[in-house]
Amino acid sequence: MRFPILCLFGTALLLLVPQQMIQTPAITPGCLTFSFEGRVNGGEEYTRELGGGLRIRLLPVQKKWGWVLQVQPVDSADDYAYPVNPPYHSGNSQWLATGYGETVEQQLKGEHEIFFVLNQTEYEHAMKLPDDALYSSDSQAAGKFLSTLPSLRSAVLKIKPIRYETVNEGLSVNWMEFSVTVTVPANFLLPSDLDAKKIACPKNGP
Repeated sequence: MRFPILCLFGTALLLLVPQQMIQTPAITPGCLTFSFEGRVNGGEEYTRELGGGLRIRLLPVQKKWGWVLQVQPVDSADDYAYPVNPPYHSGNSQWLATGYGETVEQQLKGEHEIFFVLNQTEYEHAMKLPDDALYSSDSQAAGKFLSTLPSLRSAVLKIKPIRYETVNEGLSVNWMEFSVTVTVPANFLLPSDLDAKKIACPKNGP
């Protein structure tokens, strides 16, 4: 899990520009979308291949507090969602768990939109830019990084809890049923068990 890395990015970069203020590219044709449903028990991990050599993982948080969603290569623990979903020093869209001032029950009441990159080259590039911005002598570096962020996002998924059971005053979860909708570029290689339809790419990626 990458959360020990979060503190390295610093609050100066994280809080400079609210995420909703980041400009996004225009709609372009040429994307695929597909959906599936799943179920996971509290304290357990869920994994499913997405195609393109990638997998989605729901990694459990202590005391059945929920999960952190990551998108990883099938042969690596690198999180291809991490660098393109700020803020990095607090709860973001990947966090479906108790913490950062909210309970897992609150987190599971809404849909989470999570962007990701598609390969190691994109991942290494996206990981490097926040560090460069943080240690740059340019006072505008953080803002420039945030304005560049939409162009780094190659794909997006939305996870929506459908049914779940929480206990311990909403701090813990016994199980969750959920749906996932994924939007990827048209050349993405899908697994044989998933059917996709062509759509125009959404405004904020991929």
